[in-house]
Amino acid sequence: MGFLVDLRAAFHMVHEDPAPECRNWEESIGNDPMTRHQNYERARRLAKEIPFGGAQGHTQSPDHMAVRAQDIDWRSFHVVVSIDISIPLSIRRAHPKVLWVYFPADPGTPTAKRARRIPPEGFDVSLTHTHRRFSIRPGLGNRSIECPYSFQSSFTWDQIWSASPQREGVMVEHQTFALLTDEQRHCLRKFGPVRYPQGCLSEVATMLRTSKYYLRLDGGPLTGNGQVEAIMAGCLALGNPSTYVQRSLFTPQTVAVDFETALRKISFFESNPADWETARKEQLVVAEFLCFRRPAYQLLGHLHQHRRSS
Repeated sequence: MGFLVDLRAAFHMVHEDPAPECRNWEESIGNDPMTRHQNYERARRLAKEIPFGGAQGHTQSPDHMAVRAQDIDWRSFHVVVSIDISIPLSIRRAHPKVLWVYFPADPGTPTAKRARRIPPEGFDVSLTHTHRRFSIRPGLGNRSIECPYSFQSSFTWDQIWSASPQREGVMVEHQTFALLTDEQRHCLRKFGPVRYPQGCLSEVATMLRTSKYYLRLDGGPLTGNGQVEAIMAGCLALGNPSTYVQRSLFTPQTVAVDFETALRKISFFESNPADWETARKEQLVVAEFLCFRRPAYQLLGHLHQHRRSS
């Protein structure tokens, strides 16, 4: 959202190009030889269908709204961020003055992992999906930018979804919610509604804008995009850092390694609203720097360097 709202970017969906490199997205489907071809075709069919059958307000399929990459005037852009390799190499080579940025949809694919050191051919910069407080990841190249998939700021949210004048309750991350006992959910209800991500994007956004806390305590390791979004939406994000791949957004006040600790901290903040506001603002400052301001400034720096060399 940060690209579209804060940086005023244009957005184009393009048809899959027949160039071999544009099939790179297939890496994220899986390599099981028994099922991969069926999975590829199913993914391509989905692009021709109206999302959710139109039940959530969609009226057109992604394929219907897409255009050919060849039909876009790439000369009108200074920077182009490509989700996966959606623009063929021939076009990128034909526009050397453009700063071409590779942003993998799935950071776990072989191409995405290699791109942390060197961007794919024809790209000038790679975005990593990560937001470490210190950019010291082994093998991180000088043309890579630590940038989360949830690249956004609190300004982003303020421009799209209005905040509730009276926040209350807890938005519980979906894995944690599934592992809570009935008694634990009952305990959380003392602080207001207990929510978990469900429904369409706008419904989840509304939940975040009305919740006071975001809680993640258990489950498999996550990159933390939900945590980023909750903080930018105005929640105080509490949780167990060991359940995250990216732990940089935790402050001392927001670490809760188990349910009892989380309950005590929420009780404290409910009794001390000034401390809640201080803790929320401190966490927001860290999150906005790591997840928006630093990658935005680094992207601008690469653009200036590219202009001097091209």
